[in-house]
Amino acid sequence: MRILFIVQGEGRGHMTQAISLSQQLNQTRHEVVACLIGKETPDDFCSTVEEQLNVPTHFFASPGLAYKAEGKGLSLKSTLLNNFGKTGRYLKSLNMMHHWIGSYQPDIIINFYDLLAGIYQIRYASAAPPMVCIGHQYLLLHPQFEFPQGRQLDRFLINLNSRLTAMKAKKLFALSFSPVAPQRNIIGVPPLLRKEATCQTVKHYEYYLAYVTNPYLLKHLAEWHKKNDTLEMHAFIKTDQENEVEQWHKNFFVHKLDPVKFLRLMANAKALITTAGFESVCEAIYFDKPIMMVPVPNHFEQLCNAHDAQKYGAGIAQQEFNLDRFISYVKHHQSPGQQFRNWLNESREKIIAEIEAFEITSKATA
Repeated sequence: MRILFIVQGEGRGHMTQAISLSQQLNQTRHEVVACLIGKETPDDFCSTVEEQLNVPTHFFASPGLAYKAEGKGLSLKSTLLNNFGKTGRYLKSLNMMHHWIGSYQPDIIINFYDLLAGIYQIRYASAAPPMVCIGHQYLLLHPQFEFPQGRQLDRFLINLNSRLTAMKAKKLFALSFSPVAPQRNIIGVPPLLRKEATCQTVKHYEYYLAYVTNPYLLKHLAEWHKKNDTLEMHAFIKTDQENEVEQWHKNFFVHKLDPVKFLRLMANAKALITTAGFESVCEAIYFDKPIMMVPVPNHFEQLCNAHDAQKYGAGIAQQEFNLDRFISYVKHHQSPGQQFRNWLNESREKIIAEIEAFEITSKATA
């Protein structure tokens, strides 16, 4: 089959998943013919994506999240206002997508949680190729998923967004820490980890590793560490600092974002501190690293990730970067890594089999 990817470009998780699935598809008779990324302004990681996918890659404006100043979390109001104000730009994106899809003539679209991909299926219903969707967010649509208590509006909004990304989709592949029973068109599949992660040599040194999304959160972590500077800490953040790594104070090192270096240090760390992004949590579980998850304020998806991972036994969820409880937890942590790796080993066979089953069904009904 000729396969075209459409990928939500906010953050790195969905692009990383696209790389992983591309690596799996490269071992089959199927061909990824192009990748469309919902990111108006490509960043450094987009170059990595283009290089690793090694297919024509195009970028377009797509709805994204807006955050409050000084690390105070996700802003629902700003998100809605910003996206409504760009309606004309998104209509142009749909027209561009239609042109690209017409040029590459894919047999199937695989959507990595981009909203415009779902709208495209309605806007160009007569011409749109069939679509399947991949993302851990689709697990939240499954009746088996256990949500954090309360937050009914947030639950409604995230599931509404997921349904919009998946309009007219034939199948929803819900990335999950563990198996779940099929439910309607929702199929639980293992997470998609890149070969760069699964090929790492894993050791357990004494330093802690952190991934921090903005300077405000990094400041909080640094303030805690100043009072506990016997612990070696390496933090990664998007920064314009001159050097690749800078020492802020005793045993506290701040690194520029570098996915290769980050994976290597994670594979050798004692534990991980993160803001509950799905990919980093999965990689840490694979490496048998205990995880402290501090969701970005008002970011319900990350809150759900942290709740789900804590229930799975991967780590603990907290509201702030205070490691006192976590250090105690690390001493007694029993990793679910082996069962996770067993489930992950089913990934290639399960997802490829589901895609090929769809191909057989399509031919039978043609």
